[in-house]
Amino acid sequence: MLAGFGAWLLVSPVHAEIRPHSESIDHPIIQWHEWGNEAFERAQAEDKLIILDLTAIWCHACHVMDQTTYANPRIVQLLNTKFIPVRVDTDQRPDLDARYRAGGWPTTNVLLPTGEILFQANALGSEEMETMLLEVQSIYVADKGELLKQASHLWERVNEKVKNDSSRGNELQASMAKQSVAMMRAQFDAVNGGFRDAPKFFEPEAIQMVFAYGFFEEDPELLKIGLDTLKRQVRLLDPVWGGFYRYAEQADWSQPHFEKMLSIQALNLRNYVEAFQLTGDLQFKRIALALIEYVSRFLTDSQTGLLYESQDADVLGTEGEAFMPGAEYYSLNESKRLAVGIPYVDQRVFTGSNALMAWAYLHASLVLEKVEIGNMALQMLSRLYEKRFDMEKGLAHVETGGVPSLYGLLSDHVLFGQALLEAFKVTGQSQYLQNAEALADVSRRLLHDSENGGFFDHPQTSGKLGLLKFPAKPVKENLQAAIWYLDLFHLTGKQPYRFLAENALQAMVTSREPLPLALSGLAIDQWFRIPIHIAVVGDFDDAMTKTLLVEGQRMFCPGKIVKSFDSNEGPPKWGDIIFPYEERPVAFVCTDRMCSAPVFHAEDMKKSVADMVALLRDPVQK
Repeated sequence: MLAGFGAWLLVSPVHAEIRPHSESIDHPIIQWHEWGNEAFERAQAEDKLIILDLTAIWCHACHVMDQTTYANPRIVQLLNTKFIPVRVDTDQRPDLDARYRAGGWPTTNVLLPTGEILFQANALGSEEMETMLLEVQSIYVADKGELLKQASHLWERVNEKVKNDSSRGNELQASMAKQSVAMMRAQFDAVNGGFRDAPKFFEPEAIQMVFAYGFFEEDPELLKIGLDTLKRQVRLLDPVWGGFYRYAEQADWSQPHFEKMLSIQALNLRNYVEAFQLTGDLQFKRIALALIEYVSRFLTDSQTGLLYESQDADVLGTEGEAFMPGAEYYSLNESKRLAVGIPYVDQRVFTGSNALMAWAYLHASLVLEKVEIGNMALQMLSRLYEKRFDMEKGLAHVETGGVPSLYGLLSDHVLFGQALLEAFKVTGQSQYLQNAEALADVSRRLLHDSENGGFFDHPQTSGKLGLLKFPAKPVKENLQAAIWYLDLFHLTGKQPYRFLAENALQAMVTSREPLPLALSGLAIDQWFRIPIHIAVVGDFDDAMTKTLLVEGQRMFCPGKIVKSFDSNEGPPKWGDIIFPYEERPVAFVCTDRMCSAPVFHAEDMKKSVADMVALLRDPVQK
């Protein structure tokens, strides 16, 4: 449906730019509009098609297209006179990216004056672009009535789909997670690591899934799939400055695309820290530290501690031309790189990706014993919550001119909520849990579909333009929301959170949308798996109390909840359980139905956890 009326599709091998030439008599430039009422009103008043260019600051292919196709005077003339050209940065507007991007960057859309898609392509050369523009304009003039009629029918079908989009009643089953794992095994590249063939992208949720499922089900072959992938994908790690490139064109992780994204660093940091937790292998620790060093040096605002979004692949000249391509630049040593210059860093601060790295920093701070990055993460969360959270509008995605903007995106809410819960788990400070609950309440009010289940990707308000009127429920973000609300339930015991988690998960597995294999398996597995609880009781000033607490937090056991009880503040009670205490620091490993014998030494805690996990594998206990 979102593919619209798709007359035809061109995908060119030519690649594309976002910083074009300066305007002059010899170099006229395209008069790009922002996405908004002015562009749509003009398109409708002048009866012109809209050219929507989806681009990104870090996008190498976009850079090339700006220097070639969009610098061609014939293209400039056509776009400025016969169309309404609109340019959108997809980092700035993920809601538009979700609806209008086809495949990769750039995406060239031709839209009807009301915003429905007539044509889509990726990068186009000058001749292809000129041919396409002339043909779509001819099609529009000849078939305008039919196209507008189809557009009106599109929205009728959308409304009908929403009305009938109720759950089909399939029950959640634990076997769904097992099926996901079986399919992941089948897709694993045993030669090169990773899943599927070329091109090779990072799949962090797949690593999480094989680690968690392999750990709980005592499956060393599954664990090896994750560990082998992490060892082989290290070919995408910059050997000089650290930081992972975006992806590789070849199955063996060669021929990288050299952009470095904050979100990719965050997700990889989580994976490599978990690998170190699981194995104790120092190579995983070294990679994690190299990641942290890269982000600290290149993507951190020294004044605020907040994190920048990305770094370009190439070093560009003053007119935006590629002064030195990434393949050449990143083969140099440090001194030669610095002599050439540093690839452009996008210094915008986005809420979701900062929250993602805050989560990874908090986790890494315990496992790698780096207190400073944990403190940085807490400062990031506090600063963003104070500046960008509004009880009525939710979280802002970014600041434009110092003013928070684009409130209420599901992706921002979920990632920030998960980071707040991690802050609570690491510090034990109730304020982080309270903030997470406040955000969860706003998310439910703004985004939850109380009739059909699940969460919309942004608030359903009037006045939306184009396909933003489409009430989308993105599968990935809904699965993440299910995990977030389930964590909230386990931490608070409040049943409404459990209902929202089940509701979102049920809505996704019964929808007609394809499910991401690893993430859906992870969410379903967490729904059915009873989490391990570790209670540490003792005087908070006692060194052994601190040792037991740190050991519980550092140990690899996905989904575990560690809670400390100060013996000076009354009986140690967790839910209905009151833990015995005899003036000696002690830990208990529990589930929702049973607890271990007292653990007095940190080295005994891992065995106690292993024994409890083994009990949970017993079908009688399940």
